[in-house]
Amino acid sequence: NLDDARKGVLLNMAFQLGTEGLLAFKNTLEKVRAGDYAEAASMMLLSKWADQTPARAQRLAIQMQNGVWQ
Repeated sequence: NLDDARKGVLLNMAFQLGTEGLLAFKNTLEKVRAGDYAEAASMMLLSKWADQTPARAQRLAIQMQNGVWQ
């Protein structure tokens, strides 16, 4: 039931990390399922992935939080 912008975040992450890599974001995905997009975005930024690709992570976290394409 996600809007297109938030679906895009997950697709982008799956493309970069692979399905298994995305599924490792268990807490983030749980927050997404609960509709707590601000907390999901915060959790995304606390990950090793965000340390490795900070610009992409920042852009996608904003998109996750706001539901607006970045």
